[in-house]
Amino acid sequence: MSLPPDHRAVITGRGALSPFGTGVPALWRGLIDNRSALRSIELESPAGRRRALAGAVPDFDPRQALSPAECRRFDRITQFAVTAGREALADARLDPAALDSTRMGVIVATSLGGMLIGERYQQALHARQPFAARELLHMPYYALATRVARAFGARGPVASPSIACASGTQAIGMALEYIRSGQGDVFIVGGAETLCEFVVSGFGCLRALTTDVVRPFDARRNGLLLGEGAAILIIESLAHARRRGIDANVEVAGSGLAGDAVHMTAPARDGAGAARAMRAALDDAEITPMQIDFISAHGTGTVYNDAMEIAAIEAVWGAQAGAVPVNSIKGAIGHTLGAAGSFEAIMCVDVLRRGIIPPTANCRNLEAHCRLDVVRDEPRHRRVSVALSTSSAFAGNNAAIVLRAV
Repeated sequence: MSLPPDHRAVITGRGALSPFGTGVPALWRGLIDNRSALRSIELESPAGRRRALAGAVPDFDPRQALSPAECRRFDRITQFAVTAGREALADARLDPAALDSTRMGVIVATSLGGMLIGERYQQALHARQPFAARELLHMPYYALATRVARAFGARGPVASPSIACASGTQAIGMALEYIRSGQGDVFIVGGAETLCEFVVSGFGCLRALTTDVVRPFDARRNGLLLGEGAAILIIESLAHARRRGIDANVEVAGSGLAGDAVHMTAPARDGAGAARAMRAALDDAEITPMQIDFISAHGTGTVYNDAMEIAAIEAVWGAQAGAVPVNSIKGAIGHTLGAAGSFEAIMCVDVLRRGIIPPTANCRNLEAHCRLDVVRDEPRHRRVSVALSTSSAFAGNNAAIVLRAV
């Protein structure tokens, strides 16, 4: 079924703060160069400072992107999101002040929200130091989206999806549904996270972290590392983009969600939930698996996630599973949790526009039973017209989106 232009959603702008630095170009260069931005960083806890391997945003100075008042008012995660949002709006050639604010919405996902504030509060209590109680108002998950909406004057739908590591992908699917239902013309969409001791230690307690490097789909993979940053996209109706003279060339064509209902942290070993989410996205886009030219996989580098994802892709593509190039960006920037799917979407836009697929950092020797065509070692030059990005998360949450060149 062909949708009218006012019900089709296109990506017109992108902004990013990543462990590779500020801006989408820095992210793309790091991925294409097959580099890893994961390194030893210092984290602070009530017990003192300690070192950890992670993907931190380097040399971020909010004063370069935000006003003095915003620097004082915004916590770190909001500074990330607003900075990336300004880059995305500039990329889309949009001035929020010139838009109908009631037709502009914000959908910014997060898994951690203002947890860094809560951590600082605990540190202040432990040290018996003063703490501004008003900062605790920034802690709820929804606070990030509402503060981004205030920063840009958005008075349309505002939401902050939080289904763990599938949140950034779900946010894009929500924008698609809002545009299809006519609830807005322009949406500031994506995800943001900040590193903190509590979460790094939590993943350590789950024995999910590697002490080495992240190796998605590699036979020697043994864990993930966390990353931080913000990935923001401007998604608007095709009709709205055309009215302002924008030649939009990437469409959000479909989305899907599915649950495992198996375990709070472990994925279903057979990948059935992830496969259902992928099929739902394909059905929503009204395409078949073999029309997909590229898969951006969740690819955390943990033993169970990657094995599950291999099984899911093989379940959907069957004997043709090895015919579609696959990559993961988590060996390069780490697992950015609620922002992960949005970072992948930003990368997919470049793949669709440039016809270049970044390699999977640190993947040297494929899992023996893996039949997938995992892009390794160097970029793959290939015409890509349709891409699928998939995310899986704690509590068995799975999300997928289909992006298409138009």
